[in-house]
Amino acid sequence: MSNETLNRTSITDNFNKKETPKKVNIDVLKRRVYEQEKKDKIYGRVIVIALLSFVCVLGFFISA
Repeated sequence: MSNETLNRTSITDNFNKKETPKKVNIDVLKRRVYEQEKKDKIYGRVIVIALLSFVCVLGFFISA
């Protein structure tokens, strides 16, 4: 009987320790989405510039 009560109290203690936030700050989430989109745009631009530079350099060496 004592083992059952110990097991029950340990289970309820674990559930009580988990605290979930009841409010979400929308501004923080919007800022994170904006920053991620900004990084994605920069990443895309870098890839396009690198490809165009490679094509230009390749054309320069072929024409020379």
